Amino acid sequence: MSTSTSPPSAQRLGRQESALGAWETARRAADCAAVGVLFFVFSIPLFTAGAAWAAGAEIFAAWIRDEEPPLFRTFLRVVRRDLPSGFLALLAGVLIVAVADFDVRVALASRMPGFVAESAALCLIAAACLATLLIAFAHRAATSQTWMASVRAAVRLGRSRPWAPGIVMLALTVAASLVAVVPAFVVLIAGPVGFAVAVVHARASMTMSGAAEFGVTVRTLNRSASR
Repeated sequence: MSTSTSPPSAQRLGRQESALGAWETARRAADCAAVGVLFFVFSIPLFTAGAAWAAGAEIFAAWIRDEEPPLFRTFLRVVRRDLPSGFLALLAGVLIVAVADFDVRVALASRMPGFVAESAALCLIAAACLATLLIAFAHRAATSQTWMASVRAAVRLGRSRPWAPGIVMLALTVAASLVAVVPAFVVLIAGPVGFAVAVVHARASMTMSGAAEFGVTVRTLNRSASR
């Protein structure tokens, strides 16, 4: 008597796995939307937006570790803890946007040769700075390092893995476009964007760790061969 799975049974298992995968995807999407709504609510005073983003980043980092923290209680705890530092991070983001907006307005008003290219370059630089700041949020949530250490790590990651801030910039562009078309999306869009940043940070960090381990192995082999 054969113990192998019959074709109909294999098909049923395949359909069940597909259904489970679709259910997990839908559940995670709903969770992302819930985090986005919580971010919106906790950001209503405006000065709490940085701490609220830190709370979302901590939830996303836990998801990547296959943990399921309580959403509302996590927001309460992290917003209280990170209110001062989150406010400073928020000021940094606002300053990036304000400086870029001022420079772009000056460049467009000047009508000097190349002003369009200059304005586009200024927008790209500002977007890259914002992407680095968001990656620093994700790094801090994943590693519990200090803000300065997280910013330095985000800068290093952007230099060695330029696709990482590039994907974050793309996510920000898509989010801004969606909100421009459907303003109601502003209530929940922070959730998917924050989760995308956390995933990008996790994958980029993994490739950096793998490259570092490979480099250590190569140097060890070279020292062994030279003896």
